[in-house]
Amino acid sequence: MNKVLYDLMNKVLLCMLPDKQLRVLIVDNSRAITGALNAMRRATQSLRSGIHFEWVLPVGSTCVAELEADGYVVHELPFVELSRRKSDLLLYLPMLLLNGWRLHRLAARRQVDILHLNDFYNLTAYAARWLSGCKLLVVAHVRFLPQAQVSFLARGWRWLAENAAQQVLCVSEAVRSYFASDSVWIHTVYDPLPVRGEKLLPHIVSHDNTSPVRLLYLSNYIRGKGQNLALEAFQSAYARNPNLRLRFMGGNMGMGKNQEFQRELETAAQALNLVGIVHFEGFVVDTEAAIKAHDIILNFSEAESFSLTCLDALYYGVPLIASDCGGPTELFEAGKSGLLVPNRNVSAMADAIVALAADEGLRHQFSGAGRIFVRQKFAPAHTYELLAGYYQQALANA
Repeated sequence: MNKVLYDLMNKVLLCMLPDKQLRVLIVDNSRAITGALNAMRRATQSLRSGIHFEWVLPVGSTCVAELEADGYVVHELPFVELSRRKSDLLLYLPMLLLNGWRLHRLAARRQVDILHLNDFYNLTAYAARWLSGCKLLVVAHVRFLPQAQVSFLARGWRWLAENAAQQVLCVSEAVRSYFASDSVWIHTVYDPLPVRGEKLLPHIVSHDNTSPVRLLYLSNYIRGKGQNLALEAFQSAYARNPNLRLRFMGGNMGMGKNQEFQRELETAAQALNLVGIVHFEGFVVDTEAAIKAHDIILNFSEAESFSLTCLDALYYGVPLIASDCGGPTELFEAGKSGLLVPNRNVSAMADAIVALAADEGLRHQFSGAGRIFVRQKFAPAHTYELLAGYYQQALANA
């Protein structure tokens, strides 16, 4: 169908919808605070006056209290994720069907109109839709780069999204490129800016050349998030500029493999004689304060669909160096409002750190240009207002 005709039909159908509050149940796999969960919190907080949102999280998730404190109703289900453990493999299919039935019944009790699948790989919402006789509507949010995943799994997830979801939302053009280019129900919807705005004074680029240049790596300790690359790059940069300091901040989500990764990083820093120069800290609640307390933000993830950390750094006016790993490329103008380095290129990362740390003028330029760019590109009309519109399209086309 021609996209212009499709959009025109949607406008007509939207006018015919009953005037009642839309009810959306968000299905999210987060066992601790993640960028995906925070991004959805931002979008829904801005829409709650007109849409009723509830959440479904894994049993025991530490996010329950956070969301309840925001005033959301939160439900829990014992989700089982695919992994190499035999117990998970054996339990996955029967638990998928059981949780699909539970989700279907929960949606019926709560009079839900739409299941919003905030984790592309959680298939429970599709099971609930089929068990409801396809009466339940599904909006699938793709928050990672499918092309960076195991190919047969990514193709399966893509097929389900394209054939079983009523709307598919991609957080960047990098993600959108994995899907059929002519699909009128697959869209790019960027994550929004911080809902609360800036609560602290604006970031000021330091003019004191004698003070340390403070670098921040703000990300959960997960392999592939780039902390190991940042540490290696920092070692090289520090050898050229001993005025540099680096701080890692993030959670390990209580997962053994993440805790092991964090320990490896700390051990590596000790072996490189960087104790007291490189610091490791835990999860940060006040990201604005953490970001504004530093001079440069680093993000060297190996595959990133969007990056809320990069968006926040630009929004708060703190100069950014990011790797060309997908979504971050779309968040700023390389060379104008930040530095973009080749993915996994440690030498280029080190060079960028040294250059930006030494150039106060460039940091000042990036600070101002980044603030302006993200406020224009990630305005409500391009973010959560689009989300609300696609909810209505899903209803109109049902």
